[in-house]
Amino acid sequence: MPRFMHLRKKPWFIVFEGIDGSGKSTQARLLADKLHQADIPVILTAEPSEGPIGCLIRTLRTRPSPEEERQLFTQDRKDHISRVIAPALKNGISVICDRYVYSSVAYQGARGIDPRQILEENRTFALEPDVTFLLRIGVDEALSRICEGRKEAFTIFEAKANLERVAAIYDALDDSHVKKIDASMSPEEIHREILDYLRLAFTNSSA
Repeated sequence: MPRFMHLRKKPWFIVFEGIDGSGKSTQARLLADKLHQADIPVILTAEPSEGPIGCLIRTLRTRPSPEEERQLFTQDRKDHISRVIAPALKNGISVICDRYVYSSVAYQGARGIDPRQILEENRTFALEPDVTFLLRIGVDEALSRICEGRKEAFTIFEAKANLERVAAIYDALDDSHVKKIDASMSPEEIHREILDYLRLAFTNSSA
């Protein structure tokens, strides 16, 4: 385990973003496992969350209207922050989150809601991550991975035309804490790049 992870005095809040099939869940799990192995307190969580609204979102078989969908994800995120993320960070536990604010910006933005409006709304209550790793991959490759990785049908969020719009919004993100990564690399290569980035970020912040 890289020594710098032990030297950091406050917990990490790290988010993984990307279209479905980009490998973000795999990378979130690899990083969480790395911290666990080093006895660094960490929780791995995701959105939609395991809270009541998140569970409702997970059971949807047809998409609600864009505005209803935005409200559901906003309510779930507020609950997720108050119930899981904020208490963990307060208690010195690092948080790795699979999807967060930019998923709303991209997925509801792809349905016609102004991404800037979504971002500004979330900034009124959402905690800012130390870094958001955005895994970028072509839509066709992502859909191919989804087909290979599971037997069930695509979810309501995974139609090709929708993912192309989502990917375009992700690609346009330009926030300073967003680190874009080529997700066509092997999982091991991506994991190493993530650790290298965190090491550099820690070094710069400690200088």
